Amino acid sequence: MVVTADADLAARLTALRQHAMSVSAFDRHSQDATAFEEYPELGFNFRMTDIQAAVGLVQLRKLDEMVEHRRSLAAAYESALAALPGLTTPHDPEYGKTNFQSYTVRVGPEFPVSRNDLIAELHSRGISTRRGVMAAHREAAFAEIVHAPLPTTELLADGVIILPMFHDMTTDDVAVVVDAIAEVSSSG
Repeated sequence: MVVTADADLAARLTALRQHAMSVSAFDRHSQDATAFEEYPELGFNFRMTDIQAAVGLVQLRKLDEMVEHRRSLAAAYESALAALPGLTTPHDPEYGKTNFQSYTVRVGPEFPVSRNDLIAELHSRGISTRRGVMAAHREAAFAEIVHAPLPTTELLADGVIILPMFHDMTTDDVAVVVDAIAEVSSSG
């Protein structure tokens, strides 16, 4: 779902989601004369179902509350993880505020275990995490594509973990995750 106050952008996105047709199906069928669509650019088939749209509209009314909840969870993570050396937490850029759809942490060389070992340790304690940054050039589908050196991408791909962040999560849940990370840190 895309929300915008820009009428021109809305019209373009509406066309793009329907294969970039110059005339929508609704307009084509509601006109008195026959209308033939054209495809002036490459588009997609990204239309949602009516049910998806209905759910999206309800969720949109809750958006501010949902984002604020995620931001409070992120603040709890940040404050609790600050005491652990070797971890770098995310922060808002100068130009805006993040919605913390995910909460990523960089596991640096100063942390007692590798990112992959941390993922495995947390998994053994029933805490689901995953690697945080994918490096497409390392995936089989892109293996044959020539690319420039990507040292920063590879550094992040090897060191970032996504910690749990979900709608029903509480600050007590954050404490469980942080306590487990602290235990791994002190035993590593």
